[in-house]
Amino acid sequence: MNNIKFLLTLVLCFFCALAANAQKRISGRVWSKADGPIVMAYVVEQDKNNRNVTAAQTDANGNFSMVVKNPANRLRVSYIGYQTKILPIGANARFNIELIDKNTFKSAEVTTTRKTRSNGLVIPEREISTAQQTLDMDQMAGLSFETAADALQGEIAGLDIVSNSGNLGSGSSMRLRGVTSINGNQNPLIVVDGYILEDYDNSSLELDNMDNQEQFATLLQVAPEDIASIKVLKDASATAIWGARGSNGVIEITTRRGARGKTKVNFNYRFSGSWQPSGMKMLDGDGYTMMLKEAYHNPRMLTEEQSSIAEIMYLTSHPSYYGNYNKNTDWVKEVTQFGQTHQYGVSVSGGGEKAVFRVSGTYDHETGTIIKQSLNRLTTLMNLDYWVSDRIKFSSTFSLTYTKNNKNYDSGILGRAYKAMPNMSINRYEYRETADGVGEYFDTGEYFIMPPRASSSGLVGANSGRTSYYLNDMITNGNPVAIANLAWQHESTYTIKPQFNIEYKLLGKSDDETELNYRGDVYMNAYTYSSQSYYPGSLTSDTWSDGIYKTSNGENKNLEFTTRHQLTFHPHFANTDHQLQVLGRFEITSTNSTSQSHSTTGVTGGITDPTVNGYLTGSSSGTGKSHRAAGTGSIHYAFGSKYIFDFTLRADGSTRFGSGNKWGFFPGVSGRWNISDEKFFKPLRGVISML
Repeated sequence: MNNIKFLLTLVLCFFCALAANAQKRISGRVWSKADGPIVMAYVVEQDKNNRNVTAAQTDANGNFSMVVKNPANRLRVSYIGYQTKILPIGANARFNIELIDKNTFKSAEVTTTRKTRSNGLVIPEREISTAQQTLDMDQMAGLSFETAADALQGEIAGLDIVSNSGNLGSGSSMRLRGVTSINGNQNPLIVVDGYILEDYDNSSLELDNMDNQEQFATLLQVAPEDIASIKVLKDASATAIWGARGSNGVIEITTRRGARGKTKVNFNYRFSGSWQPSGMKMLDGDGYTMMLKEAYHNPRMLTEEQSSIAEIMYLTSHPSYYGNYNKNTDWVKEVTQFGQTHQYGVSVSGGGEKAVFRVSGTYDHETGTIIKQSLNRLTTLMNLDYWVSDRIKFSSTFSLTYTKNNKNYDSGILGRAYKAMPNMSINRYEYRETADGVGEYFDTGEYFIMPPRASSSGLVGANSGRTSYYLNDMITNGNPVAIANLAWQHESTYTIKPQFNIEYKLLGKSDDETELNYRGDVYMNAYTYSSQSYYPGSLTSDTWSDGIYKTSNGENKNLEFTTRHQLTFHPHFANTDHQLQVLGRFEITSTNSTSQSHSTTGVTGGITDPTVNGYLTGSSSGTGKSHRAAGTGSIHYAFGSKYIFDFTLRADGSTRFGSGNKWGFFPGVSGRWNISDEKFFKPLRGVISML
């Protein structure tokens, strides 16, 4: 028994000795010549794959102490504003580490080559062989833009941008190189950070009086402050990269990401105003009355007593007509206002050697040039990049956009104002006897609504308290001010887009080595649209059987899920004039959607909630599911950056394609010859820098 205890004790001592040899405590001091001890410097033990094992921070005197797992690892010391230092650990137990300011450089000639993404590959700008144009938003600093479309206006050759309307949230229509279609969509495809920014069509809801052309613009989901660059693809390469959906051109937006350095906080505020341009000069009430008298009376040689339109006769013997049809109302002025836009934005960015981040938020509050229009939009974006090692990088992006659009029930309020009778009153006036027997007209405070039309012509219509037979179009037109103030349509959208990706350098780490890189992405797009509208019965002279107190309610939800895998191969040749890059990409997308809507009439008692039970006039619901798969292959070859050849092939498969044609193939071939690099061009280089 004693021998066994003795052996166990020896074994325990042996393993303790191994543990002591595997782990040891080190200490040291971190300092600089300019600042002395560096407080809270980051000291990390890293293995051969640059993965963090243990870490510590320096104290107020720049000292640190830590236990390292393996003396064969390296010690990495970093602090913001200083050059990172990497030291072997070995048998050293005490370190004296001096950090050098990053602003201290050795005199040396540095040559840089600006690169950009094309066909999914990162290549020098002078080797791009496709028709594209890039707008760097840093060059637009100091200019005020409400949307990305405003930033593109006048900056891209062949791109025409026209606002859909003056209504809030209507967005813009774009045309690249004059692409047109009778009934198809001509807008270019919008891509943000490598994924299509969907413009979901809510027309399937079919709510009462909803203008389907007034959809929320997709570009409104991206705040201008979050955009780093905008690239416009114009030729067949757009189709080769993005398939049939890129046939009208592609607008690729790259958002800003964090950068190493001290944390920066940026705040901005923008204000802009808008107003309706001067339109047609309209007649006042007196001029309008005279015009109608000439139009109705003169051809038939009627006297005023024979006229059947009491609303233009100014008969004091008919108080209910005289009090409400003796005005000079400027309806256009009454329904328009000075529109205002207040935009607030804040962003926080920074990071260290391992991780960088950027978080931003933008809030817009807008009031339209038509009364009772307002829009509130909140846009947030969060980016995080984390380098696990010099081979592995993890990135994530999360964006949220919420929009609340308070619209007029009728998008044609301004058109109604131009049609309305200028001699008609906005509010209803009634006649009452006064103590002295003279009588007066007083404002009831209620909006004036034209009574139902008389069944036949003749002055008897005036005596029956109805609208004259010939003014049915004015009854339908209604009171524009009343409609704008009492009827409404509220729309709201939520868009949530999380994105995660990982990059892994399977072979090589720099351009002077053969590289094989993998990138995997997961992307989701959750979109919810809802709309409610209300049209009170007080705005019409219709009867209960005609349908009054109209309400509607609708909702549309879409969820898109995409996974993407990409391999990029970049071989290193002994002759560096040869440059070759090959890309292969495969992605799968699943989309689920649901929609429902209903409309009612007869909701009374001051209730405006569309969900309250009423007489059902319409109801619909629907579900949808679709799947897409796409494969893309690209080859880029350049010889001395002088002769360039590119080939791209995309295969698109979708459940939406017809039977027997589930796949479409889109090839693209392009080349470039930098003639200015030839020897015979040398005499002209002083005049022409690039050809």
